[in-house]
Amino acid sequence: MKKKAYKIVTVVLFAVILITLPVMTFIFNPSEPKPFSENENRYLAVFPTLTWNSYREEKFMNGFEDWFADRFIGREQWIKLRNATERLIGKVDVNGVYTANDRMMEIWEGYDSEFIMKNLNALNKFSEMYPDTPMYFLLAPTSQEIYSDLFPASAPIGSQTELLEFCRDNLTSMQTINVIPTIKMHSADYIYYRTDHHWTSYGAYLAYYDAAKAMGFKPYDLSEYDIEHASYSFRGTLYSKTLDDSITPDVIDYYHPHSVKEVTLTVKDSKEVKKYDSLYFREFLDVKDKYSSFLGPNSPYIDITTGVDGPSLLIFKDSYAHSLIPFLTAHFSRITVLDTRYIKSNVSDFFKMKNYDSVLILYNAITFSQDKDIRRLNMG
Repeated sequence: MKKKAYKIVTVVLFAVILITLPVMTFIFNPSEPKPFSENENRYLAVFPTLTWNSYREEKFMNGFEDWFADRFIGREQWIKLRNATERLIGKVDVNGVYTANDRMMEIWEGYDSEFIMKNLNALNKFSEMYPDTPMYFLLAPTSQEIYSDLFPASAPIGSQTELLEFCRDNLTSMQTINVIPTIKMHSADYIYYRTDHHWTSYGAYLAYYDAAKAMGFKPYDLSEYDIEHASYSFRGTLYSKTLDDSITPDVIDYYHPHSVKEVTLTVKDSKEVKKYDSLYFREFLDVKDKYSSFLGPNSPYIDITTGVDGPSLLIFKDSYAHSLIPFLTAHFSRITVLDTRYIKSNVSDFFKMKNYDSVLILYNAITFSQDKDIRRLNMG
């Protein structure tokens, strides 16, 4: 009798959830037609328009499923519960993120050598187009490479050191800068965010130290910077995938070089050009996407003038460069920063090589192993 009653209660509760959840979602759904999710850094799905064609072609139902998945009431709480349950039953990763020792790490299984070779061939052709311009390639390791010992022996993780060596062996006229040994020497320090996939400002400083030497500059000592603790409540991209509140929030630091008194930062996209007098967009400190306070959100073109008596530098990059560039401003009078992922026209429209003394290619290992847009450098 008790067993039968338990089954009845279970069925009733399940039915109540199935009915209540959609009803509550419709009643309490945000009034904005397209609300923004700070945790996922994206706009949520809009409610689909019902027409005969959309019904017949199943576009309405597919759109409704997307809308409901994005909007159902208590969505983040349900996701937290699901992720916590997966951790309790021993799942190694949650949404591609492994957590150990108060640290989240993005899991990267390795690289496709054929894919990487196409990227490297594009870089080789690009450097051959400008044989008189020194070019440097910096492949930034992610936290997985530095803390690989924290992963279970069975975890399917690749070697970013091997990827770097593959790149170095196949770049014909571009100097490879290896920052992995220096960063590993400081693995006990705060060099990667705990909840985000980027390195911290100190991790970026260590990479800058090696890069400056490779490019012929004497790197500045930490004593030559004013360090500002701009935020103590950063929860980044890896937190967004796990919603694990048990991990300590991160600190955002700004390193202000004594030698740079004024900067002008110009940001250009397809619609407009804007000028700023700082490398830091402090308004992002008040929202979840605090890493965008470094040079602002990703954009196709950023130009920085520093007033420093030095050469000029052209950078092709992903977002790992954003927290490293402030260190480079102490050496260069001008730094132009291009992100091929966001350039919709010919890349060559954004620069004239005669205006630059050297070129730096800076990508993190995961992005470089997955991004095809860098190949557009050799397309004129």
